[in-house]
Amino acid sequence: MDESYLILLLIPIFYIIGWFIWYFRTGGIPYNSPRIISFHKITNKPEFGGTFCTNSQFKKFMEFLSKNKYITIDLEKHLNHYNDKTVSIFFDDAHEDIYNNAFPIMKTLGFTGVIAPVTGFIGEKNLWDRGGGVFRHMNEEQIRILSENGFDVISHTMTHRDLRKLTDKELLYEMSESKQILESIIKKKVDYILYPYGLYNNRIRFFAKKAGYKGAFASYNKSNKIIDKYAMGRNTMYIIDNVFDLKILIERKSLLLYGHEETKGRIINWFSRFSEVIKI
Repeated sequence: MDESYLILLLIPIFYIIGWFIWYFRTGGIPYNSPRIISFHKITNKPEFGGTFCTNSQFKKFMEFLSKNKYITIDLEKHLNHYNDKTVSIFFDDAHEDIYNNAFPIMKTLGFTGVIAPVTGFIGEKNLWDRGGGVFRHMNEEQIRILSENGFDVISHTMTHRDLRKLTDKELLYEMSESKQILESIIKKKVDYILYPYGLYNNRIRFFAKKAGYKGAFASYNKSNKIIDKYAMGRNTMYIIDNVFDLKILIERKSLLLYGHEETKGRIINWFSRFSEVIKI
């Protein structure tokens, strides 16, 4: 058999195997967890990581949610009293383009979101992305304005390092210091943390509790049947996604298609951990 035909035959085989691995490891669709959709950058300026969505792309996502009667509520309420029509919209890293591009669209439609600033880079330029130039993070005033407009603010640590590689002292600093800085900016309690890269272990979970957080977010649920309060999963939208992808993730009706979307997202997230995020 020609090698090219063999490769074409192997692709669907590997895909089917991957889907079944996802299903048996996670337990299928997370029916008993809040709907959380995450974004990184909302900009027409591309970057090689592919973690951005264009302005028009994001607008279509928000218009889909609005048209289908989804609403955003306070994060604490959403985690404890969610239903099929409540959703949280996360923005990892709190880039300035979220304030400039995403916020006006959401405000028009009556949506609020959740921003997770990298506290050590508030108001600073992003030094690690390539393609289209550098990206700046929100400054204190922009974070404060979003908070005053109903956005929740959660910690994303001080420097976005892989927490698993840190000493106990460094770990507590990353978590506690970022919490204190954000609380001093918004004059509100910061009760949740988002793990960099979504990576964690039992020691990380322990220190999240020790630092005073009520809960924490990872990239995906380890199990979609049993939701871990200190490793809650999310679904992230990328430049390759469209409204149909969002529809599958938010409606959670098709096991086959949902599994495809989660597997695709998990693969992208797995590759992202190999990038050096903080370079000074």
